[in-house]
Amino acid sequence: MENLEHQFLEGLISTPSRHETQASNSGKLLFYSSPQPQNPDDNSSLVATSYHPTFVPDYQPTHICKPVCGLVLLQGSGRRKGPLICNPAKGKVRNLPKVPRKGINTPQGIYLGYDPIAKQFKVLCLSMNNSLYSSPNTHWILTLESGECSWRRLQPEFDFTENSGGADIGDINICINGILYFKGWLEGSFVIVWFDVRSEKFGFINKGKPTYDYASPSTLFNYKDKLGIHCQVEYDLVLWVLEDAANHKWSKYSYELSPLGYAMATELMFVGMTSTGEIVYSWNSSVWFYNIKRDTVKRISIEGLEGLEHPTFINTFVDYVENMKFL
Repeated sequence: MENLEHQFLEGLISTPSRHETQASNSGKLLFYSSPQPQNPDDNSSLVATSYHPTFVPDYQPTHICKPVCGLVLLQGSGRRKGPLICNPAKGKVRNLPKVPRKGINTPQGIYLGYDPIAKQFKVLCLSMNNSLYSSPNTHWILTLESGECSWRRLQPEFDFTENSGGADIGDINICINGILYFKGWLEGSFVIVWFDVRSEKFGFINKGKPTYDYASPSTLFNYKDKLGIHCQVEYDLVLWVLEDAANHKWSKYSYELSPLGYAMATELMFVGMTSTGEIVYSWNSSVWFYNIKRDTVKRISIEGLEGLEHPTFINTFVDYVENMKFL
């Protein structure tokens, strides 16, 4: 078993990174992927290819987390409101058990993480205390296993609440090298909360004086295996990068945008950054890879979405790798 897992991890490392788009419509999940552009100076378009449709009757995703090692976590509405784990490459889904409700604590954010050392997927569910009286929030963790799995209670050393700011869950959390990051609210201040998937311990990172207000519109993303935060400041693209979590140290990268870059930043949706440094934007059925240094762009068109019924919800992710072992 260890040899198979090792080969799987090596496969993940050697597989070329791909862009992935997910569309949901009438209980049908459609996943499209495309290799990320290799020539930054080529302005031609690419066409994304589709995986087999994944049918989930009576299910409408309301939140979709960024893919983690090829798996996607969805939280939905309808008769099937519980969380699902989906493997786009295999077209399979797995229902997760309902999150326990302890007293007046109600489930809030739910995230997928991966421990690269133990080679385990885990699902973290945050909850919030709705009482007028002061009492700690209760959180839950679930380890994905081949058989039945169940939720276990977590009690962090400090009390915090999730701070989504009305954003989609995919914008406020990310898993990098076994650490889950998400926005939080702690003692009247906005912070970044981190969760070590292996040790199941929580911590937090202060914003510090030079950084911006985490309550403002922003996206957490992977910046060369470091936590990055994107924000738009007038005509500049500003990226904050976490350098030292223990000392709450950040680096700031500010880029003055060209007319092309400004148009993309203001008219399109920021998705993230590729491992080679291209900024990724999306809108409807198209994805743009913008090389900010060369001021060039490559567009990927996603065909096959024109005939879908409304409403159709589209989510875009970068650096997706296929997982042919799980589910």
